[in-house]
Amino acid sequence: MKKARRITYIPCLHEEILGVIFSRLPVKTLLRLKCSNKGYCDLISSPWFMTLHRKRFSSDPDNHCIFVQTGKINRLIRIQNPGNLIKLNEPCRTDYTVIGSINGLICLVTNIASRQWVCLWNPSINQYKMFPVHSDNPEKTRKCDVSMGFGYEKGSDDYQVIRVLSYKTGWPLTILEIYSTNSDSWKEVKSHSRLIKLNTCFCNVIVEGLTYWVAKDLDGSSVLASFVWSIEKFFIIPLPEEVITKSQTFVATNYHGSFALLAYSSPSKLKACVDVWEIELDISAEECDWKKKDTFHTDFGFSMHWGLTGGDIVVENAPNMPFLFNVTTKQRWEMGINPILSLSNYTESLVSIKGFRRVRNQLKRKRKASNPVRARFS
Repeated sequence: MKKARRITYIPCLHEEILGVIFSRLPVKTLLRLKCSNKGYCDLISSPWFMTLHRKRFSSDPDNHCIFVQTGKINRLIRIQNPGNLIKLNEPCRTDYTVIGSINGLICLVTNIASRQWVCLWNPSINQYKMFPVHSDNPEKTRKCDVSMGFGYEKGSDDYQVIRVLSYKTGWPLTILEIYSTNSDSWKEVKSHSRLIKLNTCFCNVIVEGLTYWVAKDLDGSSVLASFVWSIEKFFIIPLPEEVITKSQTFVATNYHGSFALLAYSSPSKLKACVDVWEIELDISAEECDWKKKDTFHTDFGFSMHWGLTGGDIVVENAPNMPFLFNVTTKQRWEMGINPILSLSNYTESLVSIKGFRRVRNQLKRKRKASNPVRARFS
């Protein structure tokens, strides 16, 4: 019988050196270290170490994962091993919608007892927090389009949720309801942005400090709406001129940590040419500049696809199994999961917010329920 490996305390190493070493370890190992020694616990729980670990893991493509929803089975998939489907101990038993993910936190929306609730969840540390939306009054939302977003404001180290209420009649008015994890409260902000309609009920892309939607301008043309968390304001961005003149189909994505568009002329045409457009924003001057970052060719058609942080693309080429496609190496990996309703970028982290509590072991409950003998005597 194999003996379990013991975790030995190393008192001679300086805390900063130990922190650099520990920052290379996965969260599961760090949680074990926290339980083994008070010194380790204090180090791993410190804000500077959590930030160091998060930055190191998010910058390494080998640590990138995908959170996939299929409608029945939701799984975490490591991009370096897409055939391995990782089971999750989910905080919500009912159906939920994924709003987005950043720095290891996943934002979900679900309905409980006829009321809408928001759930912030870190699967890596198996903790979550749930709170109701700001206002669930049907009269307030009856004449408007409602969309939700999630984001991170670096300056105040604040994870925030936004509910955008765009009214359909009268003066084009947008009301913003913003929840802050630091204050643990909602606030309401009126926005006289010329934005009139967000295309989806949840945001399209999240990058640090900014959250993006594909939207319709007042004249019906497609634009991008970027919400700047530091100033709590929407920034309306026109599409690249080439995308408009060629009438290209496009999808918004997080490309190597920056916002980008994947644009192509025909989603069904084989050997399509796909352009990658990146944007440079000057928030203070309210100016933007599009640059074509890359162009690549494919030998397959799209029925649906999603862009990922590391530059990979998940392609659903119906009726075949969805696969992961690397833009640089042109390699493909079958994912072993079908169909896909939605997916989000995910990187494990130690990030914890005020009010977090432990997720009950749903996996164990499911195993008991599926075993009639165990269920009878439990």
